[in-house]
Amino acid sequence: MDEINLNVVRETFGKVVYTHKTYEKAADICLNKAILIKRANVFLLVLTSGSALGSIISVNKFIVATSILSTISLFFIVYQLHFNYESKAQDYRYYARKLWLIREKYQNFIADIMNERYDSQEVSEYRDLLLGELNEILQNAIATDTKAYCEAQKALKVNEEMTFVDKEIDAFLPEKLRISEN
Repeated sequence: MDEINLNVVRETFGKVVYTHKTYEKAADICLNKAILIKRANVFLLVLTSGSALGSIISVNKFIVATSILSTISLFFIVYQLHFNYESKAQDYRYYARKLWLIREKYQNFIADIMNERYDSQEVSEYRDLLLGELNEILQNAIATDTKAYCEAQKALKVNEEMTFVDKEIDAFLPEKLRISEN
C-alpha cells in the first residue's frame, strides 16, 4: 500500500470535507439574511401603509412617520437588490454540490488505496487528476467567510455532522448488508 500518497489523499479529503461544509453553511447564512431582510421589509411596508392611511385621516405626524418609514423601506429594497442573498445562497449550494461529489470520490479513492487496487504510479496519477478537478471547482467558486467556516467547524467537530456509527448506517440498509450486531 502507498502510505505516503494515502496520507496526502486523506489530508486533501479532510480539507474537502471542511470546504464542502463551509459552502453549505455559507448558503444557510445567506438564506437566513434574505429571510430577515424580507421580513423587515414587510414590517416596514405595513408600518408605512398604516402611517399613510393615518395621514389621510389625521394630522402631520403621520406624514412625517410615513416619510421616515418609506425612506427606510427604500433603503431595505436597495440593500436587498444590491446584495441579493438568495442568489448568493444558490451559488453556494451549487458549489457545495460539486464539492460533495469530489468528497465522495476522495473517500472512495482512499478505500481503493487501502485495498491496494492501484499501484503507486496509478495512485499518483489519480491523486493528481482529483486535485485538478478540485482546483477547477475552487477557481470558479465564490469566496466564503470566517463565519461560515466557524459554523462548519462546529457542525463537523461538535455536532458531528457527516459522522456515522455502524448502527446508524445499518438502519438504512437491508438486513443482509448490515455489519453491526443489533
